[in-house]
Amino acid sequence: MRRIVLFLVGVLALTACGSDDGGAGTGADDSDAPEVTGEWQLASGSSIGADLPSPPGVTATLTLSDGRASGTAFCNRYMASYELDGSSFSFGDIGSTLMGCEPDVMAAESAYLEALAGVDTAVRDAGDLLLTGAGIELRFTPVPAVPDSPLEGTRWVLETLVDGETASSVQGEPTLELRADGTAAFTTGCNGTTGSWRRDGDRVTVEPGASTLGQCDPAAQSQDEQVLAVLTGGATVVIEGDRLTLTAPEGRQLVYRAG
Repeated sequence: MRRIVLFLVGVLALTACGSDDGGAGTGADDSDAPEVTGEWQLASGSSIGADLPSPPGVTATLTLSDGRASGTAFCNRYMASYELDGSSFSFGDIGSTLMGCEPDVMAAESAYLEALAGVDTAVRDAGDLLLTGAGIELRFTPVPAVPDSPLEGTRWVLETLVDGETASSVQGEPTLELRADGTAAFTTGCNGTTGSWRRDGDRVTVEPGASTLGQCDPAAQSQDEQVLAVLTGGATVVIEGDRLTLTAPEGRQLVYRAG
């Protein structure tokens, strides 16, 4: 029986029937395991004989790599561990941000995440990824490659805050712009700041200058502090298509999307 519980503040957990210890499993013969690594988008899905809802204008995605899964569930970002042993496939706890969307989108998200939590088999079928379980079938097609957005000159919009195993939705629409002349401008959802930035190898450090001094509510204050800490702490830069991930030395992350 699948159940939905809150396991960390701001995170939704769906307990899957697989192992919770994370990492990609290794079976007696790994050559039998299908290649699941990559970025996928949901093409079709069904559960207990009924098609999963698919609202227009939104989609569900799944990225699999090195035992970690993430994606968009029509509205919210989600993440989990997964284990692959031959064709046996299962997710650990699925954590999701808790942004609100239209009722039909939220219904589709709930059905999709419940279906993910129930899969137990993975196969490749004519280039697609097919995840199945008891009464569940999810077909994914590869996500078309998106050219990497340039770090400089792109207006990045903050999507997700990550602190350990907790992924949190974002208040407001914080942005980041790193300009070719060395100047920087960013907002935290509470305040706006200008300053400068520098890049040393794969690390970026922002030096704040003038800033507004608005009063923040407690949730926005926490977000404000994390954004400042990551941007000013020498964050590691990873750009994948239109997504920018900044990771502070202590592990906290800011995940941006090209706006």
